[in-house]
Amino acid sequence: MREQNAGSLIYLIPVYLVVFCAFFDTHAQMPVLAPYTRTMGATPFLLGLVIGFYSLFNIMGNFAGGMIIDKKGWRLPLFWGLAGAALALLLYAQAGSAYHLVIIRAGHGFMGGLLVPAALASLTAGKITSTFYNPRLALFGAVIGLAAVTGPLFAGITAGRLGFHAVYYSLALFMAVALGFALLFLKRKTSPQEVNFIPAASLKWIISRPNLQGVFIFAFGTMGSTGTLASFLPEQAELLGFDHARTGILFATFAITAVIVQLLWPGFLRPRLKRNLSGCAFGLGLLCAALILAALSPSAVWLYGAMVIYGIGFGFSFQGMLGMVIENSDPAWRGKAIGIFFAAYSLGVAIMPPLGGLIWQHLPVIFPFYTSAAAALLSLVAGKINCPG
Repeated sequence: MREQNAGSLIYLIPVYLVVFCAFFDTHAQMPVLAPYTRTMGATPFLLGLVIGFYSLFNIMGNFAGGMIIDKKGWRLPLFWGLAGAALALLLYAQAGSAYHLVIIRAGHGFMGGLLVPAALASLTAGKITSTFYNPRLALFGAVIGLAAVTGPLFAGITAGRLGFHAVYYSLALFMAVALGFALLFLKRKTSPQEVNFIPAASLKWIISRPNLQGVFIFAFGTMGSTGTLASFLPEQAELLGFDHARTGILFATFAITAVIVQLLWPGFLRPRLKRNLSGCAFGLGLLCAALILAALSPSAVWLYGAMVIYGIGFGFSFQGMLGMVIENSDPAWRGKAIGIFFAAYSLGVAIMPPLGGLIWQHLPVIFPFYTSAAAALLSLVAGKINCPG
């Protein structure tokens, strides 16, 4: 048993390193991508394309990754995703115009779309019980939260001292190191139990399954809210007199709270909720309340409080969704289910921030947080309707 646990630990370390690097890469670009694009003379429209093309092609990569996982196993898309992301990050530093960045972002988004579902699939391959997958999913979410805290901090400091190019060279190096670890520790050929040569379910059939359909709706609402928060929290913070450093602390408050909740999930929170669906519903309700509180906050204390509530809600919702995807999918087609889940995740980020911004532009009284809170509430109701059990 000790040898098995040791082998499992050696196997999990490179997987979580891959997860950390994949999300560190994404979050690190938050404070630097827009100013880097503007240095190339980008118009607001081109800047929007640079931001949006990642999410658009990320969705395509999610679908493609899910299908490859079910046919060939998770290792190939994981290796391809790491290699492709490393190359894309290297190309950012070589870009000569905003048009180049649009193309690079498209490729980066697609490769990231292959990578993330493969990393999650590697943690949940085969028929495993909740005793095994709950701690793994909790750590998966916590590692993402750690990347969300450290990524922007690293990029901001590096860009300030060494310039934008240094950020992208560093991120490319991180991805290359992660690829090396993955090739070294995860190069074993996929076993017959991990490959399904005849996929057992179509994408349409998976999307039509009630409980999974509910999870996909929850994912859209959760990440639509989080994307809106990332886009417009600096606006609200600036109104309350926050500088860039204090705004960064706001994001860190949300991320650290979410990490703590997810670490507590398997041993303390999940057993008391009984059902993952309860975690999704409770989490989305808190996200809705936190967004309204953030929009109405009269002082910094209230805004920090809103971020704590948001972090708790995100932790509950994210872990509940991950558990529901695993519980309601079969190993024969789990890769597709995970791919659709992350596609819905990306779709929320792609749609809700620009929609909230557009409404705010024409109706200044409706701050984007209100639009996103309404969408989170609708997702909560619609998701529960589609989850009979």
